[in-house]
Amino acid sequence: MERIAELRKSKHWNQVALAMKLNVSQYLISAYETGRHQPGIETLLQMAKLFNVSVDYIIGNTDIKTPIDAFAKDGLTEDEIELLSIFKTLTKKEQQRAIGMLLALQSRTEQ
Repeated sequence: MERIAELRKSKHWNQVALAMKLNVSQYLISAYETGRHQPGIETLLQMAKLFNVSVDYIIGNTDIKTPIDAFAKDGLTEDEIELLSIFKTLTKKEQQRAIGMLLALQSRTEQ
């Protein structure tokens, strides 16, 4: 799971530091990062809390780092969350075009 290594490095932690936080061996962290071993659900949940990401992000089911409950607290619907996640993948120019399209749709429905 390459995302574990990515998240670990973003915190400037080495494998030993992460192992200590999860109460596992450095060898096991290495095995997780190389895909030789898969972390259990408890370990995944611990990692999600440590890195403030969703388990789905860690295992590669989504590219959205923010846990869904953080969005839910803001009162966003699933459709709004999906729109935001797609929007974030666009270039600045594409984002501007998307905003223009949404404004055009909005003005048509207001008439």
